[in-house]
Amino acid sequence: MVNWIMGKKTIKILSLPSRHPYMSKFNIGKEIKFVNPDTNLFTNTQKFSENFLNQYYPPKSYDIVHIHFSFDRIPIHQFEKILKYFHKNNKPIIWTCHSKESLRIKGYENGRYQKLLFQYADQIISPTRGCAQWLSKNFGKHKNPLKVVPLGFMAHPDEVRRLNKKIKKTRNLFTMLIGDFRQNKEFVQSIMNFLQCSELKKVKLQLIFKPINIYNENGEIKPEMVIFQSIIQHSRIRTISLPNISNDIITKAFLASHAVILPYKWGTHSGQIELAKDCGCHIIVSDVGYYKEQWDKIHLWKVSDKNYSEFPIRYTNALIETYREKPLKLAGEVRKIEFNKIFNDHLNIYKNILKKKSRL
Repeated sequence: MVNWIMGKKTIKILSLPSRHPYMSKFNIGKEIKFVNPDTNLFTNTQKFSENFLNQYYPPKSYDIVHIHFSFDRIPIHQFEKILKYFHKNNKPIIWTCHSKESLRIKGYENGRYQKLLFQYADQIISPTRGCAQWLSKNFGKHKNPLKVVPLGFMAHPDEVRRLNKKIKKTRNLFTMLIGDFRQNKEFVQSIMNFLQCSELKKVKLQLIFKPINIYNENGEIKPEMVIFQSIIQHSRIRTISLPNISNDIITKAFLASHAVILPYKWGTHSGQIELAKDCGCHIIVSDVGYYKEQWDKIHLWKVSDKNYSEFPIRYTNALIETYREKPLKLAGEVRKIEFNKIFNDHLNIYKNILKKKSRL
């Protein structure tokens, strides 16, 4: 019987990607070790090829492949080719379904990426029961029962405590983390409605985003980016804009904020909700995902019925309701306890899959 069954071997993971704070927290180095720390091989098609993988991460260097998100940046035919490569080399594939579809482009490839992962994955993890039910409804019964494992903290409680020592939270600061302007994020009307709300006239809105590009891939000007550039000149807008926005910068911004606004057009789960818990922020989010399962204290506004004329009123009511709430405390040590279970759930999933593979 191989050593890992007896719990004596570190399980080596090829994590795709690995640098995001959600994944990196599992890279403990004892029971679980990433062979590709601080990477995202999906950002470059050359780095997601058989030749590259064979050279830098040969099959003998890892036990399991764990796929999370960003895989839709790889052409679909190339993605399937590499899934077959893992299968040919007898490498178990775990897929954590963070999103039901691409967050960059609505309806991208008509769900073919998810279908491929459902087909090739030896085990599927869902952060919520609602998403697990959606997977079963849309793709049928999987070869192994789906596992529901929550996301857990995004910023380690000790690090949050350290950063919080020099930061004062204020009710009069809300934050919107836009990042790289993905299509699933609405960032014009939500800002305009915030600035127009009389009850929030003392409140500033902090926007975090990567450098603005007003041109699309065809060199044409994108009207929404021109409007955005105009809006952010308002005196109640604060901006943090950098090519690479560090986790510390984002955590500090959340720690200073009373609330975080998530104006998603579509979605499934959100790491920002987990970070808001870590940093003691209220959450205001549209009702397009399984966010209430992630945290029952969030403030939802309805957009799923596509009643567009009602969106501004619903959203503004959610802003006012949240502003009137008492400030939240940091989640603290409870997140460590929660993570211990999440870590052990992952470890057991890895061990069980390896056991099953060893019997084949």
